[in-house]
Amino acid sequence: MADMKTLAGIGAMVALTACEVPQSPVVTGPDGQARIQISTSGLTCYQTRCLDIDPAARSVRMVGNRTTGIPRGIDVSDGTVTPAEFRRLGEVALLAGGTGSRGDRG
Repeated sequence: MADMKTLAGIGAMVALTACEVPQSPVVTGPDGQARIQISTSGLTCYQTRCLDIDPAARSVRMVGNRTTGIPRGIDVSDGTVTPAEFRRLGEVALLAGGTGSRGDRG
């Protein structure tokens, strides 16, 4: 039979993996700066935040919030954003507030 320390360690590992957020790929841009690839089929996740970013509609949404526009200074046309731009998009999406749904995209 396994001892208590082993069981506690296994329990902690299971709890940590259950809370892990799938990370979007990070690539190096032509300027040498790290860039997060925007998912075209779901949420784009970086660190502990996930956003629904739609480059074609220039919109962003945080799960549970309304969809809002991407600020003019953030270029998403190449399908990537810098970590700083991703944080800014998260702030904008959070400020949109409200209850979001599929129907709020217009």
